[in-house]
Order: sequence, then C-alpha cells, then structure tokens
Amino acid sequence: MKILSRFLLIIAALGASPAVLLPAHAQTCESPTVIRYAMVPLREIELDLRRRESLFKRMTELTGRPVEVVRATSYRSVVEGLLRGAVDVAELGPATYIEATKGDRQITAFATTERVEGVYQLRGAHYQSMLVVLAKSDFSDIDTLKGTRLALTDPGSTSGAMLPRKQFVGRVGMPLESYFGAVSYSGSHARSVQALVSGAVDAAFIASAQLEEAHLAGKLRKNDVRVLWTSGPIPNDPTVYRGQLCEALKRRIAEVFLGEDAGTALRDYMAAMNAERFVAVDDSLYAGIREVLEAPPPTGR
Repeated sequence: MKILSRFLLIIAALGASPAVLLPAHAQTCESPTVIRYAMVPLREIELDLRRRESLFKRMTELTGRPVEVVRATSYRSVVEGLLRGAVDVAELGPATYIEATKGDRQITAFATTERVEGVYQLRGAHYQSMLVVLAKSDFSDIDTLKGTRLALTDPGSTSGAMLPRKQFVGRVGMPLESYFGAVSYSGSHARSVQALVSGAVDAAFIASAQLEEAHLAGKLRKNDVRVLWTSGPIPNDPTVYRGQLCEALKRRIAEVFLGEDAGTALRDYMAAMNAERFVAVDDSLYAGIREVLEAPPPTGR
C-alpha cells in the first residue's frame, strides 16, 4: 500500500510488539522510538489514513519519531491497545474514553475538534446521536418503528449504541431488542449509512458528524433521510495519549494538534473532517456524558 509511504508510516496489527524503550533501570517514563497511533473505526481505514497524511507528517516532524498506525477492528480493541501499552496516541469516542480511563486513569484527553455547522452537525465541539430512516419510507414517527430492523454501529459507540440504550429506551419503555424486530451492529457509522441506504435496515442510530460527512460526500442528500429522534449534545471525540509517556514527548504530541501553526499545517485534514480547528480539552468535558452512561437506563415513557 502506498498511502503515507513518504512519511515512514508502518501499518501494524493491534497485537504488534511494543516499541523499543530505554532500559528499565534508566527510565522513569516511556520514550518509544515510534508513535503507535490508533482510531476507533468510524469509517473505512484507508479513507481515515488518507485524511491524516498531514497529521502523521507533522507528528513525525515534531516528535522526531515515525508514526506506526495500529489497525483496530473495534472500539474495544483500541481500549485494549492503550491499556496494555501497545498504543501511545488514540482517537476515541467519548464512551470509549470513559471506558479506557476506568482501566488506566493516566490516559489523558488533550485535544478534540470544533466542527463546522451543517445540515446535521452542530457548530462547535459537540455532536448528537440521531435515529434516522429514509424519507421515502412509511416510518413517520418512533411508534411506527416497532418491530422493524435497526442498525447500531459498535457496542462501544457513544452515539451509535450506548446513548440510545441509555436514553432512547426511555422513550419506548423497553430494551431496544424488545421494541425492534431485529437489532444488528454494522461496525461503523459509515456502514450504518450504507445499510440504511441499501434497505438492509429500516432505521439506524448514526452520529450527526457522520451523517454530515455522508451528505457532503453525496451519499445522502438533504431530503433523503428523516430524523425521528435526536440526543442532547455529546462532546466531540477526544484524542488521548498514555500518561506513562515522558513529559517532553507529551508536549510535542500536543503541539501537533494545538500548536500555533497547526491550523495551517493541518488545513487539508481539517477540511476533510469538516472541522475548523483542534481545541484543548481535559477530562472535565466528559463528566456529563460519564454521568449519563453510568446511570441506570430509564424504565418508562
């Protein structure tokens, strides 16, 4: 594969051996010889890699280390990589971040994106979960969906599974599997869009940001879908690093996203992500969603 070959990118399996570190007796923190980078699977990996060419190039330049992309097959696999030290920097969903910090409180959220307002997407550092159907279908409201086929994304997805199971069930008064005739996991938001458009499912919970991407890519016109339910604002996906990394390296990694010239250096990436810029974040941004996800689900309408 030729993607990013100029930037010394290595494609690795999640089970790859850790990067070489300083001798144990000489280190008080970790300084890997490569930056192992992973992303929760929102869309196809090849597209994700092409979009991040400028990001990986800048990371190599500022850290002096090549980037090794760790291919993740699920949200959970990214968490596992972080917890066992096989991933150094990762893009997580909010729920995945919360799960990861339960296993290692040193995992640190430091950056996220502010997105451009669009047909489905809020402007700023938040997005929403949306239950959508095709506009040409006979499904006019939530009550008409009883017994139909529903697509979720991944069990670890905030907007594509976990929030619907926590909040939407209060609207229908029963678990999703009891209300819908069939509930399946597509594996990503992009695949949920495909399943809906192809008629493989009748409805899907999809993140507003990914609906916006599908709209901008011409896969969904403005009037192709009908939104039947929308969650409250969800903080955008955090980029994190392991707290065990040396402080100087963590500062350089943060500068990749938040440095004064990041907007210029990452202009192509920002445009591809329909975002305006990266902004600094910390754990406090995710306190509200943590409370929602850790609360028992509502039991009635």
